[in-house]
Amino acid sequence: MPRYAVIACPKCREHAQIIEYDTARTTKCQKCSAVLKIRKLRIFYTSDSLDEAISARTQLQAQMHDKIPEYRNISANNMHVFSTGTGEQISIPNTGLADKRKTNRPKRDARKIVIDLLQSSGGGMDIKTLKARAMEQDVAADKLEMILDNLLQTGEIYSPEIGYIRIV
Repeated sequence: MPRYAVIACPKCREHAQIIEYDTARTTKCQKCSAVLKIRKLRIFYTSDSLDEAISARTQLQAQMHDKIPEYRNISANNMHVFSTGTGEQISIPNTGLADKRKTNRPKRDARKIVIDLLQSSGGGMDIKTLKARAMEQDVAADKLEMILDNLLQTGEIYSPEIGYIRIV
């Protein structure tokens, strides 16, 4: 019986891991901490060699996250074929797991966003309006408060009246 098995968490569907196949009845997902019953899991690869299991896990993880294009080589029988460090060919089935990661938008400096918003409105703005527009550009309310306090302390902005700020 093989000692190591490569599995993917059926709960979060974002993590592949190596488990000792012959000893435990349950395991825990290292990503979402879900307790998984081994007999109910889909086993993608089994091996007596830890190095082969690591290679298979790496392949499965790359396929799940669709990160590395050379791992997307699918043969006719819908199996992924790749080489181990020892020169052997290993095949694992195509999982068809969906990539659920959020797309990363380039993040702008929150301080720069606040200053740009003030400049675009003629140099001054109502604080409530500034908060609303900053929230639209993914600036958190507490972060906005810290930025405004910092800008007030450094003298880059001032408050000519309550609830209104202007650039110096």
